[in-house]
Amino acid sequence: MRETTTAATAETARTRTPESRLDSSAILLGSSGPTSLARSTPLSRFYITTAIDYVNGRPHLGHAYEKVLADVIARFHRQRGDQTWFLTGTDEHGQKVATSAAEAKLEPQAYADQNARHFQEAWKALDVKHDQFIRTTDQRHELAVQELFRRLYDARSPKTGEPVLFEGDYEGLYCEGCEGFKQEKDLDADGCCEIHRTKPKKIRESNFFFRLSEYDDALLQHLDKHPEFIEPDYRRNEVVNVIREGLQDVSVSRPNLPWGIPLPEEIPDSAGHTAYVWADALLNYLSALGWPDRKYSLWWLAKQADIGGPGAARQDEFERLDAQGRPGAAWAGTAQPLYTNAFHLIGKDISRFHCVLWPALLLAAGVPLPRQVYVHGFIYARGERLSKSLGNVVDPVELANRFGVDALRFYLIDAIPTGRDGEFTLEQFVEHVNTHLANKLGNLASRTITLVHKYFGGKAPVEWAPDAFADPAAREALDALVAAAGVAATEVPKAYAELRLNEALEHVWNVVERANEFTDRAKPWESGKDPARRGELGTTLSALLESLRLVAIWAWPVIPRKSEQLWTLLGFSGTPLEARGDVTQPRYGAGDGRTLGASEILFPRIDLEAATKA
Repeated sequence: MRETTTAATAETARTRTPESRLDSSAILLGSSGPTSLARSTPLSRFYITTAIDYVNGRPHLGHAYEKVLADVIARFHRQRGDQTWFLTGTDEHGQKVATSAAEAKLEPQAYADQNARHFQEAWKALDVKHDQFIRTTDQRHELAVQELFRRLYDARSPKTGEPVLFEGDYEGLYCEGCEGFKQEKDLDADGCCEIHRTKPKKIRESNFFFRLSEYDDALLQHLDKHPEFIEPDYRRNEVVNVIREGLQDVSVSRPNLPWGIPLPEEIPDSAGHTAYVWADALLNYLSALGWPDRKYSLWWLAKQADIGGPGAARQDEFERLDAQGRPGAAWAGTAQPLYTNAFHLIGKDISRFHCVLWPALLLAAGVPLPRQVYVHGFIYARGERLSKSLGNVVDPVELANRFGVDALRFYLIDAIPTGRDGEFTLEQFVEHVNTHLANKLGNLASRTITLVHKYFGGKAPVEWAPDAFADPAAREALDALVAAAGVAATEVPKAYAELRLNEALEHVWNVVERANEFTDRAKPWESGKDPARRGELGTTLSALLESLRLVAIWAWPVIPRKSEQLWTLLGFSGTPLEARGDVTQPRYGAGDGRTLGASEILFPRIDLEAATKA
């Protein structure tokens, strides 16, 4: 049956196969030296995805922010022993890519191949350790998209029982930058897209539509029962308001656009139609895991004891949300109920696609929803969002090469509250890095290790005599340091787990600051001159070494290279990745006499004037 629609809104792996994997064994640090622990039992199965990036340009700082954010979350889960799978990739179909390829005088596939490499190289340069990089031109992905359309063709809508996929005419506005259909209310006063600052094109097409309008109740029911499905809460409220205002049926195909995935021939009158780029791109989260084969549930779903975080729903809940949809194999009878487990990390500009269109498509196709969609903010430069279309992009690889990859990673996580918008200028970046990394952590590590070499021959002191301090202020500062570390031991992993990444670093740097204050009170450069005060000196340096050990562990998800360098300087084998369980707890007391590495400058100060001129 043919219907007419006058407005529509919408909001294969290149690496190894997703398989179960355990991190290496932990290292237990005791007074008698490093001791190996048996491999720990994983706490959960954690599947994290990012948005896949259009290949119509090179990676910019906005892309890098999301990938670093995801990498920090994935590293935290790996460090605590969770089985973790981290997926990212590139979105290579659609009008925008076809247009950019033509401008570059390349065939679309050659253009996609060229630019996909830029993204892969960028994430390698930024120490983003994804497990899988998917490209939507992978054949396995294309076959999965066609299976999605077969299921949509067979499915019936939850309210009227009408086919969820139908053919109709569309006349309206289309923003090529968003690859999205727009209504007048979505535009600014000048009639431009608020994100790309360009006027959408008026188009008239005969498309296949998805009956999104009938999924409002199902989506609201799911959000009511599982509010953690969308986080933070203010983003959830935005999506709920959009749903309550009324959803409209959305085009899921484009005619006469050859650079895309053809609709399956089983769908009548589908010749010449390719999948709308969002119906194509969103499916990467499933196709990367092998969907529609049952093996995709290895990461998409989990047993109750293995759930990777909040928002999980039992697989059979969705049958009640959409009784008309075609049941998927994953929620067929199983010996033990499974729960949703996929975690999507995306930017706020694509929240409607991920929080409205994507779950509705899944319900229609008979697939359980993801566990949670976390929506992060934008990075702005002097009030403007970083965007290729606005011409104010910042090259993250150039920044990392000039100033250090960990310096950039630290700024992105520490200076930008997780979930909120952030600002980037070179001046802010340099000041933040110099203050927190060079002055606070770098100086603490350098002078501590230097003093150990000067007064203890490079061996960790075995002295521990807190009552030896003649100055009460020094003892008070030591107590404050130990107390701060005790708080951090609880609050750092909690903040990481709750996606308050900048707050996790606040607790870590509180220990750094208390350690520097203690150093200033204890004055080890003075006690080192008096043999009678050796117990005081040894106690001071033992406390500082323990503080640095904890910082190396807790900061590792954010600054892995420098944390590993510091770990080695402190005389430990392995890496902070392997430290979990009791190893992550404060152990202030006598040292073990291990040999430290030679003092090094972890974070050289950045000269702003020189950096500005470069």
